[in-house]
Amino acid sequence: MKHLLLLTFTLTLFSSCTKEATCTDGMIRWGGEPAVDGLGWYFISADLGNKPVKLKNLSGNYQVDSLQVNACLTLLTEKYQCFCAVPLDMYKVEKIRRR
Repeated sequence: MKHLLLLTFTLTLFSSCTKEATCTDGMIRWGGEPAVDGLGWYFISADLGNKPVKLKNLSGNYQVDSLQVNACLTLLTEKYQCFCAVPLDMYKVEKIRRR
């Protein structure tokens, strides 16, 4: 019985630690071809510190320079390695729509 109770408690604890998506207004930008040291498509938002962030699963429908969007994003643990001062944070797009 103790083992079942401990297992239930542990599963409840870990299932409640899921990351929540952050929804914010921002802009999709083109930072140049990554093959020649550009950033490719990135997202910038005042809520994320006005620094470029990479969107891991950005649909081709939204790959338009200066496109204003509202996006719900989840921060990933991986970083985008580039020729920048600091590697960029990467986010997974949960929901996105044009503004």
